Amino acid sequence: MNPTPLTTKLKNAIRIDRALGFVWQASPLYSMVSGLLVLILGVLPLVSLYLIKLIIDAVTGIDADPESSLTDLLADGSFSKPVLYIAMACGAGLLTAFFSFLADYVKKAQALTVTDHMFSVIHEKSVHTDLAYYESSEYKDILFRAQREGPYRPTSIVNGLFSAGQSFASFAAVFALLFVFNPYLSIIMVVAAVPGVLLRLKYSEKIYAWQERRTEDERRAYYFHWMLTEDAHAKEFRLFNLGRHFIDQFKSIRKTLKQEKLYFEKRRAFGDFIAGASGTIAVFGSFVYIALKTAQGTITLGDMVMYFQGFQKGLGFLRTFLESGARMYEDNLFLSHLYKFLELKPLIKDPEHPLALPEQITQGIEFKNVNFFYQNSEKKVTNILKCVNFYIKKGEVVALVGENGSGKSTIVKLLARLYDPLDGEICLDGKNIKQFKAKDYRKKISVVFQDHIRYQLSARENIYLGDIDQKDNIHKIRQAAVQTEIDSKIGSFASGYDTILGRWFKNGEELSIGQWQAMAISRAFFRDAEMVILDEPSSALDPETEQAIFSKLKRLIHGRTALIVSHRYSTVRMADRILVLDKGQIIEQGTHKELIEQNGTYARLYSTQAGGYA
Repeated sequence: MNPTPLTTKLKNAIRIDRALGFVWQASPLYSMVSGLLVLILGVLPLVSLYLIKLIIDAVTGIDADPESSLTDLLADGSFSKPVLYIAMACGAGLLTAFFSFLADYVKKAQALTVTDHMFSVIHEKSVHTDLAYYESSEYKDILFRAQREGPYRPTSIVNGLFSAGQSFASFAAVFALLFVFNPYLSIIMVVAAVPGVLLRLKYSEKIYAWQERRTEDERRAYYFHWMLTEDAHAKEFRLFNLGRHFIDQFKSIRKTLKQEKLYFEKRRAFGDFIAGASGTIAVFGSFVYIALKTAQGTITLGDMVMYFQGFQKGLGFLRTFLESGARMYEDNLFLSHLYKFLELKPLIKDPEHPLALPEQITQGIEFKNVNFFYQNSEKKVTNILKCVNFYIKKGEVVALVGENGSGKSTIVKLLARLYDPLDGEICLDGKNIKQFKAKDYRKKISVVFQDHIRYQLSARENIYLGDIDQKDNIHKIRQAAVQTEIDSKIGSFASGYDTILGRWFKNGEELSIGQWQAMAISRAFFRDAEMVILDEPSSALDPETEQAIFSKLKRLIHGRTALIVSHRYSTVRMADRILVLDKGQIIEQGTHKELIEQNGTYARLYSTQAGGYA
């Protein structure tokens, strides 16, 4: 990585507008209160410092008899000033303690509020990010970094800003005080603080570059951790005794990451030591000069204490100010991961002037010369779909068959507009679906994917998530469950439709693979979508349940259009028309009877499966 110029570093350190924007959106009241507390806490240390000088000068100015009591000194008024100044110093100390407590509470409350807000920002962006990004390893790196840095870096920047503001206010007053006494003391104070900050900037860049380089390794370690602790791999890990293998894999990666990061931290810690040592030498070097001036009678004992503590505290204020700037620079470096994530451009774009969707599909949907391939930054793969042409008429049940890798699931994704074709067009009632808003168009479609989700939620939620606008329609929820014959299983649970499904949470009830799939199909039919897509809907259903569901398919559809992707030809043969896909092209189409009579690819695949049963 090329070295960053100092001017750029300073620019990045102070360019905090986006972070401030996030914090202000999340907590405007806390932000204003924090700003006020910064001013108060910036002034109070200087008040205390000046009061200490007054106390010392007042005490040393008393010419008292050693036998005098406190009462005697108070009676003649000679000790009144010191007592008054001590009381004022005590008050300043109490105020400092109170406002420090208040600032600490506000800071923590603001941090929690901003963190929750940043999670919401990340969630909103994530759910609206196109599916294509999720199938890219580069995107996974960007998302991983955004998730790790996004929630807390904005708060860190604002805390750094407030800390810098408070420290700068205190430092400016001390600088002016010392400059009047001796300008060289002010200059020495500034020079002593600079080395530590430059080292901090240097190693912030190195750690940032290292983290970018090692993101995939960190994700891999997290992947191994997930496999070791979640239930998805539990059976195979125990059956094949894989636990130790992946524990060792995790440890190996973490060991490498730890060693490399500790190398940077050790170098940075050594730099901090050098900076601290130079500051200590400067403090006590200045003390020699201040003590000399006191011995010469140029300044009072109170002045000596004030200037020495002023130099010491001023150096601390300046160091805090500069370190806050360095920390903001570091935070901005890492927050760039979040900005990169938030700046991802949508691939599925709505038209500037979208057409209104037809209230009812009247003709159907058609693929016209559709070409498609998955792509990433490294290479462009061979076409998945090559000049695909077919139509599905309103109310028609069409089945899509073909060997694995022929492009069936890709057609489903295109039809649901999770991707757009690279060439050609997909039309709904003769209009290109790109002319409609994607969100509105998708309301016309309900899909059961082969990798459907098992929501660890109630049975009721598992069904109404198909259309959350009707979540209170318990009659329709039950009807959807009855259609797939999962209603009897739900009814066997003590809490019925309020039963939590799965074992992740307390009192959850587990379902079989086939029952989970029946829940997914119920969810699809719960939605009032005019087109239903079933992607391998019966792969986990037993033959009897499959037959029961698909023998009622025509009734379930109620005039809706359906596309069924399946390897089971007992399901496929029920369709009005069958499309045979091979290497991204439609090579045959017709009814089951017509395709058998053609004695082509479909007939061969069907006879192979039927022969297996025979």
